[in-house]
Amino acid sequence: MDSRQAARTLVLEHEVALDDLWAWYWANGGNAKLWDFDAYLFGILERDPFDLRILGWAMEDLEARSLL
Repeated sequence: MDSRQAARTLVLEHEVALDDLWAWYWANGGNAKLWDFDAYLFGILERDPFDLRILGWAMEDLEARSLL
């Protein structure tokens, strides 16, 4: 499962709020606005492949801080 799919599952299962996940994505260098990030997670909008790596870093940060 890639980071986008894992993140989408976490959001749908209310394990993490979309806003919180987006904030961590942003803190790791992501530049999508919240609504673009939401569309990206749900496959409506495509972003640069590097965004998948940034999303992975954000999820690693959340996990390391026991927020997931």
